[in-house]
Amino acid sequence: GICVERSLELVVGLLAIIKAGGAYVPLDPDYPEDRLAYMMQDSGIGLLLTQSVLLQRLPVPAKVQSLCLDQDGDWLAGYRTANPINLSHPLNLAYVIYTSGSTGKPK
Repeated sequence: GICVERSLELVVGLLAIIKAGGAYVPLDPDYPEDRLAYMMQDSGIGLLLTQSVLLQRLPVPAKVQSLCLDQDGDWLAGYRTANPINLSHPLNLAYVIYTSGSTGKPK
């Protein structure tokens, strides 16, 4: 999942997820806490990309790893710096959207 304010981190996070062959669940930081908790639990996300200012107020499930895209320091130390192979494929799922419609189920 990705829960960030509209920023450069949002664009970087979305492109990174797609390039890695993953799918994302966009989580609006302005949604109520119970809605965000439901979306994270129901979608089964394993990783949440977010920002430091948002992390403390998000209902992140215990089994979900969180990465703050605006974190200072060397938290990426040890990772390769080479441009990774593009693992995206036209048949891959790109995202899961939860609507505000009558069912609230993902589309």
